[in-house]
Amino acid sequence: MHILLTGAAGFLGRYCARRLREAGHVVTTTDLHGDVDLRGDLADEEFSRRLPPVEAVVHAAAVQYVSPNLPLISRKSWFHHNNVKATRCLIQRYAGSDVHFVNIGTSMMYAQNGAPQYGPDSEMKGQGVYSISKLQAQRLVEQGMPRWATVIPCIIGGPGREGLFRNFVRAIARGRPVTVPGKAAHPVAMVHVEDVARLVECVIRRNATGFYNAAAPRPLSINDWVREIEDEINAPPARMLHLPLKPLQFIAALSGWRLLAREQALMLEWPHVLDIDRSLALGWQPRHDNARIARDIARHIYSSEFEPARAGARH
Repeated sequence: MHILLTGAAGFLGRYCARRLREAGHVVTTTDLHGDVDLRGDLADEEFSRRLPPVEAVVHAAAVQYVSPNLPLISRKSWFHHNNVKATRCLIQRYAGSDVHFVNIGTSMMYAQNGAPQYGPDSEMKGQGVYSISKLQAQRLVEQGMPRWATVIPCIIGGPGREGLFRNFVRAIARGRPVTVPGKAAHPVAMVHVEDVARLVECVIRRNATGFYNAAAPRPLSINDWVREIEDEINAPPARMLHLPLKPLQFIAALSGWRLLAREQALMLEWPHVLDIDRSLALGWQPRHDNARIARDIARHIYSSEFEPARAGARH
């Protein structure tokens, strides 16, 4: 099958390209930058109009709060250009065809309200500029493509995706207290980037439509992440400093949710776990649980930052 993969130079996109090619597909890649077949801005109507005819599209192109060029101001228009307008132009290119359109969503599209888990039938609601843009893009997909599927991953982890982990690893490795926002005792699910790519390929192979959550088994709390890191790098238990969450949320709100996004603040307050039964029914099985993901990230950070320095000190 000939597949167009957008966002192919990104963290998830690179794994999707590899997995789809391993499955025997012909993959044409596109992104704003990087080693791709077609380099350009999907929000440019002329660029999108010239995209090749394909049998399927995997739309992984998007910006988010961890994107390196996240602006301090004008975030709403930035998210709209890259997530909404780009999706609209892409759909205009393939509307009216029989293309299988696989969109990559985000678990932040679910209305975070303290539920123990979120499934494909849960309410969706934008609660910050990022999730609003992703939901707007999702509605365009539903309205414009007769054959669509959306893969909804929770926090995507793996070597190279760090988030809070780099600060945690640094503090633990240096014997310093670990600063944690809130009580950090509720489960917050992750999923390994390789497993998301495998679910995308499974959706393509099964010609599946609808929503499919991607999450790893046995979700952990942030406190649990710290303990997994300690064990992985053979460090003694660290002292944990829990910052009160309400003042952090108040300061974040005063900053226009620039210091901490509203969706992120909600994830620090409530459980964030996904129901993956529908994805499992496709035949997909995640190969990494949450503990393994936390350890993989910690090992990558520790080996790249601390082991070379220790090797140099021995010489």
